Amino acid sequence: MPFNKMKTGIAITIFVLGGLSLSFGQKLQWSMPQKVSQRAFITECLGSNASGLFIIKKNSRNQDRDIMLERYSSDMHHIINKVIAGHRNEYYLNLILDTGGIRMFYAQIDFEKKRVNVRLRNINFNLVEYGKDTTLFSFSGTNPAAALISVYKLKMSPYVFITYTVDPAEFPASYNYVMLDENYARIYGGSINLGAQNHLTIEQATFTHNQAAFLVRDDAGTKVLKQGYRFFVYQLKFSDSSLARAALFNDNYTVTEGILKTDFKNNNIVFAGLFANLDSSYVKGYCVFKDNLTTGTETIDFKPFPADIVSEMEGRRIKIQGIFNLRAGDLDFRADGGVILSNEEYQETHESVSDFNAYGVAQPSVRNYYYYENLLVLSINPNSNLDWHTVLRKDQVSVNDNGTFSSYLLAVMPDRLVYVYNDLTRKNWNLSVAKIDEKGQIENEILVKPQNFDGRMIPQYGYQISYNQFIVPELTPRGIIILKVTY
Repeated sequence: MPFNKMKTGIAITIFVLGGLSLSFGQKLQWSMPQKVSQRAFITECLGSNASGLFIIKKNSRNQDRDIMLERYSSDMHHIINKVIAGHRNEYYLNLILDTGGIRMFYAQIDFEKKRVNVRLRNINFNLVEYGKDTTLFSFSGTNPAAALISVYKLKMSPYVFITYTVDPAEFPASYNYVMLDENYARIYGGSINLGAQNHLTIEQATFTHNQAAFLVRDDAGTKVLKQGYRFFVYQLKFSDSSLARAALFNDNYTVTEGILKTDFKNNNIVFAGLFANLDSSYVKGYCVFKDNLTTGTETIDFKPFPADIVSEMEGRRIKIQGIFNLRAGDLDFRADGGVILSNEEYQETHESVSDFNAYGVAQPSVRNYYYYENLLVLSINPNSNLDWHTVLRKDQVSVNDNGTFSSYLLAVMPDRLVYVYNDLTRKNWNLSVAKIDEKGQIENEILVKPQNFDGRMIPQYGYQISYNQFIVPELTPRGIIILKVTY
């Protein structure tokens, strides 16, 4: 999902970019289909530059091997592709696009020495490898998956942050970390001790040049909380390896969903999410945690939803306990230190059914239903108070597709938010957009009608590639097509 800045005035959000005036007519460009298996529909955008647009395609069943890297021209002509992490002992970790080329991070197993090497490979913009691969660090073991290796790169930072563990426990008590500078040289390294007494899992991570923060989930609270878990923010200072934690709950409320990011403009570590009562799974409001890195002060605010938000989302039910099945989807920053929090109603249900085969014999099976419904967009000011909210109405229900074609893409334009989604109402399959302006007013329109394409769009795997462009992949019988939209 895109990581963007929003410029705001007092109490309202205003998007501005150098006084540029935009016309909101769209230009659509389609690539030719590239043949892949039906399981290789996971499409990610590495980024774009003067050399073109770089796309990653993964197999949904095995996302760390045989990754397809592709390059497209600015007018969406396919130029070249390359399979990476295709060797038996190579496991894909991440790709980073920088000014000099593409950097591939991968794990390599040394079976003779029983070690895992985390390595860096250089690839130029023509997708040709050059130079020698570099071993960044190594650790004992032969299973990279068990090491939980994560390579983090933030758009607003030149640094790369890597975490992994050699603790074989189901809930590792300790992790190791490595920080690399803009030249991919190691500048920090050490270990993080989360503690073995709890069932702790690192859910998300963010960082600055001298410290990191982790969203940590504790699964040990099932006897006290209806949700079954609670969250903490752990903060690590690289200089002395000190670790502090802040609880995202109190005697009344506990966070159920949320996103942790670094606000580089305002020098804050920010968590924004949703909370419920300790004895309920209904969302009651939103929570904002901030660590001001300039002053060293921390604040946490739990703000209950106004009654109109709950009734607008849930309707006029006799007993409204909150908003059901709401989860955080996107967190974007306003220039004044406020945030935009996008939340989506989601649930998954299962049904056991019996179908009869050609011989009249009952064959039991399970139908999985995926519900991606209304979006609640919150514009929250620096004091954690709500400036405005908007509800985007959508009704996406599908069966046995893992919800692949549901959910949405958010593109932050200079003067509005653009939400892109498949309109599955009455099975229309229109690719639709909802545009929200600086006052929270919403305007809906159809971007592409189903008669204009022969497959199914996958907005949730889309990506914003510039201030006025985004891409959306499409799965067709002939292969994957990439749609680029320019406003």
